[in-house]
Amino acid sequence: MEKKDKVKYSEFLAVRINPEMREALERLAEQEERPAGMMARILLREAIEAREVKGARKKGKKPSQEE
Repeated sequence: MEKKDKVKYSEFLAVRINPEMREALERLAEQEERPAGMMARILLREAIEAREVKGARKKGKKPSQEE
């Protein structure tokens, strides 16, 4: 089995969330057997990608045509 290179993170972002959101994040992380921080990065990445696609559709462009 081939080892994947570890992603190196150099940026730090602190956010405040309500207790219900924290509990939901921890629940999702536990279901996927991931740390909560990793789950937060995954969800954030998915949300950004979805917004970029949605924004491109509003402008009548495909995501690959974005500047």
